[in-house]
Amino acid sequence: MAGNALLLFGASVRAAALSALRAGLWPWCADLFGDRDLRARCPTTLIDRYPDGLVDLVAQAPAGPWMYTGALENRPRLIRQLSRRCPLWGNDVPVLSVVRSPQRVRQILTAAGLPCPAVFTTSPSSPSCDRWLVKPLAGAGGIGIRFWDGNELPRSRRSKVYFQEFISGESGAALFLGEQGRGRLLGVTRQLVGEAWLGAAPFRYCGSIGPLDVAREVRTVLGRIGEVLVEGSGLRGLFGIDFVLRDGIPWPVEINPRYTASVEVLEEMLGIPALALHARACRGLPLALPPSARRARAGEWLGKAILFARKEVVPADGTLPARARDLPREGERIRAGRPVCTIFARGRTAAACRRALVRAARAAYRRLAGRSAARARDDHRAT
Repeated sequence: MAGNALLLFGASVRAAALSALRAGLWPWCADLFGDRDLRARCPTTLIDRYPDGLVDLVAQAPAGPWMYTGALENRPRLIRQLSRRCPLWGNDVPVLSVVRSPQRVRQILTAAGLPCPAVFTTSPSSPSCDRWLVKPLAGAGGIGIRFWDGNELPRSRRSKVYFQEFISGESGAALFLGEQGRGRLLGVTRQLVGEAWLGAAPFRYCGSIGPLDVAREVRTVLGRIGEVLVEGSGLRGLFGIDFVLRDGIPWPVEINPRYTASVEVLEEMLGIPALALHARACRGLPLALPPSARRARAGEWLGKAILFARKEVVPADGTLPARARDLPREGERIRAGRPVCTIFARGRTAAACRRALVRAARAAYRRLAGRSAARARDDHRAT
């Protein structure tokens, strides 16, 4: 299998590794978690010195291309270093310099007459918006986003953030494939963001439900946004666009130039061979895309949700749902606010799917609370 090796690097690579296995590839993985279910399927290294330790690690890796997941797109120097040693299946530094620049993305989209929130690198002076978000330039997953309180930022932070017009509405994510200078819309999901029932902080990405059937007009605009961004930046392979749907208009709020969290939902529900398509697109090979927006399982929705620790926990066998993924290592101590695992549920409608996720999350929290109480009693007896 080593001849089909694919090196996977990122904060979490479990979902991408399963996609790689479905595509007949042999994933060789390194991330921040080293989850049990990932280790059971693939060679996996837990990176202590993340992400700079990846440079030394790649010397031990089998020969093959490499691919990154979130949030390595914020490390262009590292991407350049690794790409000198292994072929990159993904977007390189020149592409990232465009799509990770809020100003350049806005210029590209507004020049094409497409919706895009206003952005500023300094404190907003425009009265066109009542509320503004402060967002990290090197952010991912909604971490570090907050509403601007109107005060001047400390000088130490000014070069690390930008201001984006707040768009209210329903959060979604569109998955695209960039190939031969074209952008193809593969599918759409509804995003779970900052959900209290998952222990997620405000604006934090915490799940996906799909596939989402959007109106033809919305799909047309999303498709055009993807096409224009590919034309203007050279995006290739899988990439995602987070958007907010307001009054029937999709407003793009984040460009994710790599494998995204919603891929595994669409891959299963639409029958999309995501990593196989990604590999061919990145190698410049012709490919036949499946019909987009076609439900492989009509009338059914799949949801995934990230369970965040409400207080410090040490999960044990039997305390997490049977079908959970991203399982923590045995005896791993998980601090409050950190992800515990990913849970999945199905439903006949999007609302039913969400309710099933809520029930699964509540049950998991009850078991975790019971485990914590039992551990506290054992610790008390030991003293």
